[in-house]
Amino acid sequence: MLKLDIPTNMDYLREQYNLDRRLNVLDIWQRESAQTLAEALGTKTPFSNAFFIDNAPQLLADGELRSLPPEQQQQIHSKIYQNASNGVGYLYGTHRIDRRPEISPTTPNVLVEAHQLLNSEVMMNFIRELTGYDDIKYASAQGTRYIPGNFLTRHNDIVEAEGRRVAFVMGFTPQWHPDWGGNLQFYQDNGLAKNAWMPMFNNMALFDVKHAHAVTFVAPFARAIRYSITGWFRANPPA
Repeated sequence: MLKLDIPTNMDYLREQYNLDRRLNVLDIWQRESAQTLAEALGTKTPFSNAFFIDNAPQLLADGELRSLPPEQQQQIHSKIYQNASNGVGYLYGTHRIDRRPEISPTTPNVLVEAHQLLNSEVMMNFIRELTGYDDIKYASAQGTRYIPGNFLTRHNDIVEAEGRRVAFVMGFTPQWHPDWGGNLQFYQDNGLAKNAWMPMFNNMALFDVKHAHAVTFVAPFARAIRYSITGWFRANPPA
């Protein structure tokens, strides 16, 4: 059974969050739970490659992408990187997580349990109290995987129809070097870089959806994979 480790020093955490509507919470899961989730992401989760080409989001499972002729694979990557050179697009592994197992039967049970805990009243109360968004009712979630060559260009996470309020990135990357890329990079409104948060293990990065941010390019020489559970705390639950 997974167990969260919600911090209790709310006055201090709220003060830190309100400095720039961002906070990196450490040790959000009990250690054994974090290790269980990391193992599930690394060995039991089927990922699809998410990317944006031809003016539309695309999804290809690992096997589907590998089965394409080399020329077609090269064409896809050329389009992805051409878009990225203009500040558009992404390439990373994704797996939708839902607290209802029937929605995604290939999701490991432990990830379903994690999504249920993200939507528990104790987590909802923590996020509402921390951020001041009293209307938060739901947390969406996906497993993400960044391997060498993956990236997410600069954007914000505002989607009014979903009522997104606060984005989160829960890290499950035990070893990472700052030269490998894959950082959660924040930007000023004029496009200049602020600071970046390196991939970590058992943390939860929280930030207001209005923040411009990106995941920087993972270098070809990176010796690890950046795993996380990401999503948004939202005012509007799914239908």
